[in-house]
Amino acid sequence: MMTENATTYKTGIMMIVKNIMIVLTMFALAAFLGNGFNLIGWSYIVQVRYYLLMGIMCIGLAALYFVQYRDHPVAFKYYAAFITIWPFLVILSSFLQGGIPIEDVSQVLSWTYVGSFFIIFYRFRFSEKMILWILCLYALTTAGIQIAQQTDPLFAVFGGDPEDLGELVVAEKRNGLARFFVGCIPVQMIVLCYAWWQMLKTFRIRWGILSALMLVSIYLYLTKQVLISTFFTLGFSFFIIKGRRVKILACVLAAVCLVALGVFWEDLFGDLIQDSKDDSFSHAIRFEFIEYIMEYNLTDPIGVLFGHGTSKPWFAELQNRQYFPSDIGFFGESIYFGWIWALAYFYVIYRIMVTYRHKIPLYIKLFVICSGLISIFIFPYRNRIETFNWICMIYICSLYADDRSDLVIEKDLVQKQ
Repeated sequence: MMTENATTYKTGIMMIVKNIMIVLTMFALAAFLGNGFNLIGWSYIVQVRYYLLMGIMCIGLAALYFVQYRDHPVAFKYYAAFITIWPFLVILSSFLQGGIPIEDVSQVLSWTYVGSFFIIFYRFRFSEKMILWILCLYALTTAGIQIAQQTDPLFAVFGGDPEDLGELVVAEKRNGLARFFVGCIPVQMIVLCYAWWQMLKTFRIRWGILSALMLVSIYLYLTKQVLISTFFTLGFSFFIIKGRRVKILACVLAAVCLVALGVFWEDLFGDLIQDSKDDSFSHAIRFEFIEYIMEYNLTDPIGVLFGHGTSKPWFAELQNRQYFPSDIGFFGESIYFGWIWALAYFYVIYRIMVTYRHKIPLYIKLFVICSGLISIFIFPYRNRIETFNWICMIYICSLYADDRSDLVIEKDLVQKQ
């Protein structure tokens, strides 16, 4: 009996150690995908060919596993396959429309393979908790870098152009603070939504601290659209939670938040609001760009469906007009990858919020709302680390949709039909 208990204990310890090693490895991989938290000079340390090599390996593994599990009814697996495969069709479309430089091909393929992580997660039975630990470690590291760099912005080395070899990051000033693009906004959002959800259910100091850190981190991006979307989502959460005790706690928490905002409003948002009033040009240029794209699409039906890639001469004209696709969310993504790519995003949101609404946990829905509200300005997955975060979220959704009670946190949700 003692020997059996000792064996069980040893097996449990080995499983914990194994999971910790997997989480730390995936965290290191996430940092790699995120350009070392946007470390300056990163592209000279890790060149595109290394991402391409990783991509070939990941797509090869995913293809083998996809064939192996082709008969398994895995929710969202075809969407993950679409994210991986579609950019290849965009490259073909760009080639047929006039050729595409090899560097543009490598840039596209250096991140599209991230979609293949979905089937790899499935093959190695990643649990929801493991995925959240990976994202939490990334988010906490990002917050630590942001706070540290605010103490002495002149010596910041994260959050600049990864192709810059300068010794310092030249930071824009907003609201008296230096603005750095460290880490990944969607990762901070989903971790905030998870911590907030846990705090609303059963208040614990750790969830309060994590929520506060994520709010500080999101604030330090000093992006108006992100702040508005975040506060709206957190406020909206008070109206959709269930349970009398939870609602009472939510009311108390909401009152505390409102008092804090009232006291520190001018210090936190005064300059940002004034800048927004003064900066009418950037808002006007966005909507002017959207109108321009919609008119251009009428003359290029192939580009509407499959995208224009990145090699067409008119991209230089866009820059001369101060039109930047990254500033107009899914409209901008449709320029690169076509409207089929953009519509697939709305389709998967529909599946999460409608088809599986009774199974998906609240924090996922809050994240979809938070990122969706600003999708007209900031698309949720535009690069490697953002796509990795999105695939992690989709994988968690698939666990609940497929009733994987052994791998999810909220086991009562997977029992609902």
